[in-house]
Amino acid sequence: MQRIILDGLANGKVEKQKGYLRFTGPFRGIERGTVIIENKIIWGFPHIRRIFTLGNGISRNIKADEAYIEEKIDGFNVRIANIRGKIVAFSRGGFLDAFATEKAREMKLEKFFKTHKNHILCGEMLGNTPHTEPTNKFDVKLFVFDIDQGDGKYLPPKEKYDILAKYKIPSVPKLGKYSTKNIPKIKSLVKKLNRGKKEGIVIKATDRKSLVKYVTPIADIDDISKCSDRFFDMPIGFFYQRILRSSFSIEDFGYDKDKYALALGKAFYSGLSKSIKKTRKKNKIDGEFEVLIKDKKTWAEIKKHMSKEVRLEKIWERKEKGKTRIRFRKIYLKTTKKLAAYAAGSGIVD
Repeated sequence: MQRIILDGLANGKVEKQKGYLRFTGPFRGIERGTVIIENKIIWGFPHIRRIFTLGNGISRNIKADEAYIEEKIDGFNVRIANIRGKIVAFSRGGFLDAFATEKAREMKLEKFFKTHKNHILCGEMLGNTPHTEPTNKFDVKLFVFDIDQGDGKYLPPKEKYDILAKYKIPSVPKLGKYSTKNIPKIKSLVKKLNRGKKEGIVIKATDRKSLVKYVTPIADIDDISKCSDRFFDMPIGFFYQRILRSSFSIEDFGYDKDKYALALGKAFYSGLSKSIKKTRKKNKIDGEFEVLIKDKKTWAEIKKHMSKEVRLEKIWERKEKGKTRIRFRKIYLKTTKKLAAYAAGSGIVD
């Protein structure tokens, strides 16, 4: 590993952070986001293969007669670890995340880490985070989808469920164990999730050695609706993938094409139209977020790690039971600049 680290440093694939090293991209079989801290390796979470057609995707990729199905949660991806008795959280990209660390330390995870010192909780944070839609229903929730045993290998689903239940740590919703041959039953489940406007599913073989994810078309279109207003700040593949995935799903399930075509058109045009109107009024393209923090240094860290293409502006802050609640906006600079130029008459050569 030492040789890989040295070569990674020389090739720009490993970078030094304060007190730890992070892999900035995949390198010699090691995932992006892998962290070396206090001589401990926190392995980067591997990307899960996404399937476009349910039946063929399951039969081709899941190497087991039975599989557990979990609801896919779209949140802020974190890995939570125990480093010399202290709980710390890292983002998917491998940055020590001050906000996620603060929240994880409030979640009573000490008993779990006392028994499982080397294990790593992999989960999604939802709610009032710097990256997810704010809510007044709760502050922040963690949903664990995997437990890394500390060596980059993950516990089988049943064992994971039992451990999470024992320590009262929230799991992603468990949807049951299914025969991988019973595609009609799995399709029925997905239809129900689509009607309920849920994100999708993750299908894991009982030994977790093979797994795939599948997203509902309603979730794909909802993603486009939420992000079309910041069109130029999203990678073009974001929209391309969701159009392709939803098209396969609509065909696969026999959904009403006209209904989904109308929804897709609205998803694009409603957000873009709103942004064009803003730029005509000389307003910036933005989105509002909210966090409740104990340590004001956490706010400085949030600003430090925000994308260079995004600027943060504080709207207000107030004291709340010994903490500080901050409402802020993210200004999406690329979209603001491009739409303002087009609205002012600029053209492009294409």
